[in-house]
Amino acid sequence: MWKKHKTVLICLSFVLLFSGLVNASAGEISMNDAIHLALQESLEFKIAQLEWENAKLAYQKASADNLLTQSTYNQRLAELDLLKAEKAYKNSIANVVISAVEKFRDVNTAQMNLRISEEQLRLKQKARDLTEKKLQMQNASEYDLLQAEAALASSQMEHQAAVNSLEEKKQAFWLLINSKDIMPDGRLNFVPFEAELAEVLPGLLEASVAIKEAEDSLALSRLNWERLRLEETADLMMREAENAVRLAELRLEQAKASLTQQAQAAFNAVKQAEQAYRARQVSLQLEQRVYDITKGQVEAGLKTDDDLSNAQISLWQAERSVYEALSSYIVAYLQWEDLIGRDVRNSIILQPVPAGAEG
Repeated sequence: MWKKHKTVLICLSFVLLFSGLVNASAGEISMNDAIHLALQESLEFKIAQLEWENAKLAYQKASADNLLTQSTYNQRLAELDLLKAEKAYKNSIANVVISAVEKFRDVNTAQMNLRISEEQLRLKQKARDLTEKKLQMQNASEYDLLQAEAALASSQMEHQAAVNSLEEKKQAFWLLINSKDIMPDGRLNFVPFEAELAEVLPGLLEASVAIKEAEDSLALSRLNWERLRLEETADLMMREAENAVRLAELRLEQAKASLTQQAQAAFNAVKQAEQAYRARQVSLQLEQRVYDITKGQVEAGLKTDDDLSNAQISLWQAERSVYEALSSYIVAYLQWEDLIGRDVRNSIILQPVPAGAEG
């Protein structure tokens, strides 16, 4: 059974024969360390840091200047500018972190794809050689051999594509962290998603910069309408001012509705990703059972080694599906936290797992 309120560590690292790259001596790196290096190297993040610092300085200057004018409006503008800068800063962090997670995942997925394609290629080569022997013994036709050769050629192309893909993913990962010959260790954390949209939404709406701007615009429109009313302004100008108030009200409603929809979509994305991960875990258990049964049947002489190889491929494919589902869940989780204004560097899903918390 799944245990609530418990951090789960799933390690889906796979050993491939790539000059010993996937081992500690060649330089493994955890996802957290990869994120740290990516942030150090990211120009986007460095720019965002400086802009955030400038925004804080500008706010302090505006607050000091406002001591003389005592303008509530100017103070509000300074606060909004600071909130915008903070949001941009956090968004830049999230962009780099999510990119690091995706590239970390891409390398490991490419390794899994290559291992699967290697085994499939071996089986297709074996089938082609067997068909050729059967042809020599007149137990197969030229057409059978052509089919086997076509299947082998297709498998060779898929294998080469897997080789190329792994090299591309490694290069992209190394470029991200500015360090070559370091490979992801493949470990990803699973943390159950326990947020409740109804509890988060009010705070999200209250903290939203877009909504604050819309509220300010509405307040100014109402003040302008009240001023014109007191001055007994002409009807045409009053109608224009009334329309401005109504337009500001509608834009405020629109901003609230838009943010609510975004929050609902992000929340649903995390829940669905979590469900997909759990479902693929069940499928993995089934494939493991099939493999174990097939292995027993091979040992008993009821099935062949090729049957066991096919079962092994299916098991590896299920492991890959679990890994992909888990990484998609982590990305959705981080996107949710970015939307609600959190610094994703502090996300629980990126924290090291305490000893004894596995399983």
